[in-house]
This record gives sequence, structure tokens and C-alpha cells, in this order.
Amino acid sequence: MFKRTLFTAALTLLIVGVGTAQRRDSLPQKTSPQLLSAFKPAVEKPARSTVTVLVDGKQAALGAVVTADGHIVTKASELTDGKLTVKTRDGKEFMAKVTATNSVYDIAMLRVEASNLPTVDWSPSKNAPVGNWIAASGPAGDPVGVGVVGVAARTVPPPYGPARVPTENSGFLGVQLDPDSASAAISIVTPDSAAAKAGIKAKDVILSINDSEIVNSEALINTLLGYKAGEVIKVKLEREGKKLEISATLGKRPPAMFPKGDARGDMQNKMGSSLSNRRSGFPTFLQHDIVLKPNECGGPLVDLDGRVIGLNIARAGRTETYAIPSEIILQLLPDLLASKIAYTAEEEVVQTRDALRRAEAVKATADKLLADAKAKYEKALADEKWWKDHPLEKAPAPRVVELKK
Repeated sequence: MFKRTLFTAALTLLIVGVGTAQRRDSLPQKTSPQLLSAFKPAVEKPARSTVTVLVDGKQAALGAVVTADGHIVTKASELTDGKLTVKTRDGKEFMAKVTATNSVYDIAMLRVEASNLPTVDWSPSKNAPVGNWIAASGPAGDPVGVGVVGVAARTVPPPYGPARVPTENSGFLGVQLDPDSASAAISIVTPDSAAAKAGIKAKDVILSINDSEIVNSEALINTLLGYKAGEVIKVKLEREGKKLEISATLGKRPPAMFPKGDARGDMQNKMGSSLSNRRSGFPTFLQHDIVLKPNECGGPLVDLDGRVIGLNIARAGRTETYAIPSEIILQLLPDLLASKIAYTAEEEVVQTRDALRRAEAVKATADKLLADAKAKYEKALADEKWWKDHPLEKAPAPRVVELKK
């Protein structure tokens, strides 16, 4: 705590030092070297347990070491096909294999042949409540980014599931959302749109669509894409501190608003940042505003005291990044660690040799069964021929026939 007090004092001096008469946007930015260096003591220890995950030599994600003998958790959906390796802080690179995944939280368990790796010490995410400064740990010992907690760890019903793409029949509400808001706040209502006809106004915050809770802009967009033009939806919203419920009949999406080419890329360019491929559908998460690239997700999220409070899992929007709280990670670890596969060349030789022996045994058994079947078939053909040559005999077995004199 003393270290945190010193850090807070240093941070205050850094901000005040720019001059109280300066405008707000001239204060140190969250990506400025001065501010990042102020957080270096906080990430010093977690950085030792942070690794770089590479696919074919290129950084795909960061990871957090969970066992000294080489188990590492990271973001699963960024691990494309290719040579998978892990590089530690001291520059050592190891071959890695995915031993288990959790598709709900988009987490993969990696295994490398190593020993005495420094491991992450997980702490409850409540140690960093809303408004607290936090940092994303990087393997180099410097923070990858810094920011503040925007939404504390919360569990929400799955509001929309996998990302959807607009079609000709997709419902259209007709609003523009505030990109600087952590919630689904409306900035502009399109004239003569479904929203305008329903009485939705600028600065309204949409809370739910039918039974689906809306936690942010992306949730709203993806939820609406699940409805067709002409469908009536119930919209719960907040206006000037009061909660309202209205009905809206969805319109048809204008042709000009259909994505051209790479829809995801177009959206990201408009939002001014690169987003993760998988960035939604997490049952429990906390939200912060650290600017991370997709290949910088998968590493530890740290509070001012250097405690790891979660695992950064997705760059979700221009001003929002999601992290899986440490308490959820701890719940998932036993199942992830229970799945084991070979991860060394020697073990692969043993496993493949055993598999070959089993296959040969199966083939030998199959060959014997085939030979027996052929023998039985040939005997049946011979029996059939015998019966045809001896019409007086009656099946199924030959017998002595006494002819009457």
C-alpha cells in the first residue's frame, strides 16, 4: 500500500506538472511515455509472468504463466494455424501446443517444455473498483497501456451471441451511438426512422431490447441485427434519470448502409482502432479503457499495487476493452489444466508409435476377420454347388438316401 501511495503522489505530480491553466486535452495522454513510465513499478512483478505468443514468428497475443512447468493461458481466437511458440521475458522461445480451450471465455491453455517459470498471483478484481487506475502488463517490463476501470466485474445474460452481419431483411432502428460512451447512448436519431417514430431521442441510453440486456453499443447493434424489418420490439431506455419503456416497429436498412468488402475492417476504420475478432458474448467481464491491439490481449491486467485482477481478453470498441476477472480465471483453471496432450518431440514419438501399434493390431484383426469371411464364403459356394449336383438330397445336410426296390 505504501508503494501505491508513492505511485499516486507521483502520478498527481505528473498531471499537475503540466500546468493547471492548460486545457484538459493537453494533459498527459494514456499512451504517453511519461504516464506509462509512472506505471512501470506496478507491472514489474507481473511482467515476469507475462509471455508473448507467436504464430509463425509473429505476435498473435500475450499470455500469463499459471504453472512453473509451462502452462500458460491466453486468448484463443487469435491463435491461427501455424507454428506456435512462446517467448518469455528473458528472450527464450519454446515450442507450444494448445492443450485445452474454453470457447465461452475465448481462453486457451498452452503448454511448453519449461521449468521454474514465474507464475501469476491472481487477486480479486474488486481490488480495482470503478474509476481506479489499472495497467496491462507486457513481457518487456513496461506497461502495454494504462487506463481506468469503467465497469466493475459483472455477470450478464448473453444478449446477442456471435457477431451478426447485416442482411436485406435486418431490422433497422435508425440511431447513431455515442462512441465515447461505455453504454448504448444515442447521439443522433435519424429523421423519419423507426426510432424517431417511436419517440426515441438523442442522449437516451438504451437498457434492453425485449428480454436482452444491452450493456454497450455493440450489444445493441448485434441484438438489433437479430430482428427483421417490420418486427415490433420493446425498448427500455433511460432519459434524464428516468426509465421508460416504448415500442418500436423496425424499419428496413437503407442500401447505403450495407457493408462493402470487409465489413469488420470498415467498421474498425470508422471507429479509429483495431478490434479483436472475438469481442463479445463473455458471461462475466470487467470493462476498462486501455487501448490495446488485438495481439496485445491475453495478458494480465494489473492494479496499482501490482496485483493481477484479470486477463485482458478483447479489444471491444474505440474506448472499451474487456477483461475476464481473476476469480473467473481461477474457476476455469482446474478444467483447463486437466486436459493433457503430448508437447515434446519424444512424447510425440511414443504416442504415434503406440497409435501405429494399435492400428496394426486392428488391421491384423481385420485381416483375420476378412480371411475367415472369405473362407466361409468359399465354403458356402462349394456347398451350393454340391446341392445343385445332388438334387435328390435335401438341405441343409447330406444324408443317406435309401432307394426302394
